[in-house]
Amino acid sequence: MTMLGRRVGVLFQLPLQSRLLRTNPTPAPHHQLPIRTFSCQPRRDYATPGRPRKAVGEPSRPVKRAVKRTSSAATSAADSPAKQKTDARKKTAAKKKPAKAPKKVLTEEQKAVKAARADKLKTTELKKAALAPPPVGSGASSAYIEFTKARAHRLKERKAADESRDHKQLLAEHAREVASEWKNATPAEVEHYNHLAHTHREAKQAEYKRWVESHSVEEIRIANLARATLRRKSQLERGHRTKWPAIQDERHVKRPMTAYFHFLTNRQASGDFRNIAIIERTKLIAQEWKALSEEEKSVCLFFLLPSIFFFPSPFFYSGSKKKKEEKKENGKETGKHVQRASKRVHILTRDLFFPDSYRNTKPSKKPK
Repeated sequence: MTMLGRRVGVLFQLPLQSRLLRTNPTPAPHHQLPIRTFSCQPRRDYATPGRPRKAVGEPSRPVKRAVKRTSSAATSAADSPAKQKTDARKKTAAKKKPAKAPKKVLTEEQKAVKAARADKLKTTELKKAALAPPPVGSGASSAYIEFTKARAHRLKERKAADESRDHKQLLAEHAREVASEWKNATPAEVEHYNHLAHTHREAKQAEYKRWVESHSVEEIRIANLARATLRRKSQLERGHRTKWPAIQDERHVKRPMTAYFHFLTNRQASGDFRNIAIIERTKLIAQEWKALSEEEKSVCLFFLLPSIFFFPSPFFYSGSKKKKEEKKENGKETGKHVQRASKRVHILTRDLFFPDSYRNTKPSKKPK
């Protein structure tokens, strides 16, 4: 039985044609063959691609496979690295610096406008550097001014009483009345208004001094330089130099007075040149100075000896501590103008106190 079962199993595994040949060696006509049913389906004798394990039990999907694309054509000669380098060189060579625009030639009117604009800008900067001190000289007070201020309300009353009259006529009448009253004023009234004027003057001077001390010495020096430039410009434009006076600073170190300036000051204080313009007065004094002999000029220098000997050095008034220490180390504590002043003193004393024979002799060398 066991052998029979094995033969039947092998028979079912073989193809249909081979099974028929084995079971019925004698072929029979097809119409005489018996109809048989098999319990198992016939198997194919060729292989087919199977599905992966993940896809088992899932509906079939179209498999997308990466298709290797071949380049349409080889790299052209235009896209080669050598070609790109040559193109880059050509581009850099082609890029040139933009040519400068030709300078615009200005007409005479445009040049004048440009110069006026630059001059105006410079004047604005000078005015800013010149500072604005409180007025002292322009608003100087006197006894007569205080007397006039005390009677200023009368002019307002007259104008309110009769508005039809001209202001200039009212002002002239008021000035004549005040002048006549001032002539007839008592000494006590004059002393009172003198005291008021002196008090106001001192108050203005104190205000001016406080303003000056609120700025540094260097700021005042720069302001005076700017004011000197503005004075010269106003003289050229308007013919006078009354505006932009110098700022008076007591902290500023004064230079030693020269012999000519000392002579000029004394001659002006003598009173011989009253009612003469300053320019004409200066010309006359300069002519007198030129006419003096050397001995007479040396007398003026003799009076300057105290101011030259005791002239303070600007080293003690300006500069930082670091600069002072550097000057001490280098042995340059005194300023150049102080050295020049000491040289003048040496020449003056030599001319006054030593004879010509001694001055012309050379000092003998010390023995080594």
